[in-house]
Amino acid sequence: MAISYPRPFPSGMWFASGTEFKLADNSVQNTLESGAIQTMEIAPSLWSAKFVTPGLLMRDRQVWQAWELTLRGGRTFLAYDPEKVYPAAYRAGVLALTRAGGGAFDGTATLASVAATSVSVTGLPAGYMAKVGDMLSFPWNNVHALHQIVEDVTANGAGAATFRVWPPVQTSPAPAGGSTVRLVQPWCVMKIKPGTFSAPASSTNGTAPVSFEGVQDISGKVLANF
Repeated sequence: MAISYPRPFPSGMWFASGTEFKLADNSVQNTLESGAIQTMEIAPSLWSAKFVTPGLLMRDRQVWQAWELTLRGGRTFLAYDPEKVYPAAYRAGVLALTRAGGGAFDGTATLASVAATSVSVTGLPAGYMAKVGDMLSFPWNNVHALHQIVEDVTANGAGAATFRVWPPVQTSPAPAGGSTVRLVQPWCVMKIKPGTFSAPASSTNGTAPVSFEGVQDISGKVLANF
């Protein structure tokens, strides 16, 4: 069976303390003779992460080792923040909500429109509460745009809401209206940073963690199946 990309994480695996998911700050500052400080962003802000698993037995470490081998050569995987799989106001209970107008809510909404720093959606539960720090993602340029919500928002009675987000929304090419917006396990596409994957031999108790780093890929390049 062919392996397609971007790959998900191995099934049944999870991450431990020490995992970090953050947005890189690609800006520079210059102090002028007058004392004024100039700041300029020199590249798009990209998500980066350090993933650390709990101590694993050999049978689980070798699953990760094989997974990493299939990502060499710049192949991609689907990455998400393990602390922000669910919206803060609901946690896993979000999947027990009902959409405005009826029907089970599966953690997704429909993209209505975007602006420089906002994303408007429909298809939410009435009165849905998004909290500062929640995340969302949607398809863009053959990958996935991933954004963090920076203001609390409550959907109206029809299940529509506009989220203020960061980083700024990429609009070239424009995201497609009607796309699915993920509010549960929002993700982006990443590549492993070469040389960061580690799956050492087990310690005296027979377990050892796996760790690696990733950086977001927004190139939209479609890779052949493995």
